[in-house]
Amino acid sequence: MLFMKLIDLTHTVRQTTPVFPGDQPVQLDQVRSIDKDGFTNFSFIAEMHIGTHIDGPLHKIEGSPMISNLPVDRFIGRGVLIDVRGDKEIELMEKYRTLIPEEGIVLFHSGLDKGFKDPGYFMNYPDISEELARFLIEKKVKIIGLDWSSPDHHPYLVHEILLKNNILILENLTNLDQLLNEPNFEVFAFPLKIEADSSLVRVVARVY
Repeated sequence: MLFMKLIDLTHTVRQTTPVFPGDQPVQLDQVRSIDKDGFTNFSFIAEMHIGTHIDGPLHKIEGSPMISNLPVDRFIGRGVLIDVRGDKEIELMEKYRTLIPEEGIVLFHSGLDKGFKDPGYFMNYPDISEELARFLIEKKVKIIGLDWSSPDHHPYLVHEILLKNNILILENLTNLDQLLNEPNFEVFAFPLKIEADSSLVRVVARVY
């Protein structure tokens, strides 16, 4: 049997999950109990951009399809990890030209996920350069993933560049350090089949 290891790259959704400033707080409440009702049930109210989630093109590009209408093969692919710990800005480097596969899923590891609940988490992070974003388009990358909150700051031009070219964006990943010495892995990032621009997502790497 082929050796396989699964690594969960997803933050757990909780009542206390931090949200981007100005967004609606998570409401996760138990509304039924076995003792009183004979079964357990929970109510969940949240915006689509909380915790680990995937941005679809409609998030920034008017007229784009709902996340539910994208083909499922868009959410799986060969992964590659880029170590950007300590970088203030993420620029295109020569080694990326051979490291990043065509139609792959590129994960950027900063280590900032360790501060997911810190006050500055949603403000203090590196930007991906426009040059690198355009290189990712040349490589026909399916998805980029970050262990921080956004590939850019206001006015979010890199968001527009990527999403306009059908590159989806995974935000708020975690546990990417577990992939540092793993050259061969796939990424699975299936969203809810929901009529919305984006979705919460459970992201898993399969190491082989």
